[in-house]
Amino acid sequence: MTNETILPSRDGEVADATGLAHLPETPAVASPEASLLAQAAEPVAYEAFNLPEGVSVDADSLSTATELFRASALNQEQAQKFIDLAVSREQAAVQKGVQAFVDLQNKWVSEIKADPDIGGDKLTASLASAARAIDRLGVPGLREALNLTGAGNHPAVVKAFVRLGQMVSEDRFAPGNSAAPTVPRSPAEVIYGASPRR
Repeated sequence: MTNETILPSRDGEVADATGLAHLPETPAVASPEASLLAQAAEPVAYEAFNLPEGVSVDADSLSTATELFRASALNQEQAQKFIDLAVSREQAAVQKGVQAFVDLQNKWVSEIKADPDIGGDKLTASLASAARAIDRLGVPGLREALNLTGAGNHPAVVKAFVRLGQMVSEDRFAPGNSAAPTVPRSPAEVIYGASPRR
């Protein structure tokens, strides 16, 4: 007795020694890996990606992203989805930073307005004093730098300029109401007062 199994195939053929009937050949189906390898062999040429108006991507970052897209065998549509995701995340991060800056500026302004030394009823005079100090310093670009960086709203900076403005105004010479004497006075006259001249 042999080890062969005698099972009829669909066509009535007898199975071979392995127990399998001769089946008609089926066309080869490419595996997903094989199709990816075939695509990777031909470099994908991407068209310009769509970006929102006013948005640009630096060339180095785009080149790095494009290489990753090619290595992953992404088509134009798939790669565009990644570009869209990256841009939206970048815009959200920028917006979050801007909002944090605005919130901090508003907080500082509120603190200045509520400050018992320079705020409230004294705010207008305090700000005039600070402006006088900035003008008196005469440093080109100082006012612009304070505005650009937001440092001009920091309570400590405002207080410093208010105090400086007060010191500048205290240092000014205020002449008396009486006219200067026409004849020089002697030291005795200065110390003891004027005596009638003979």
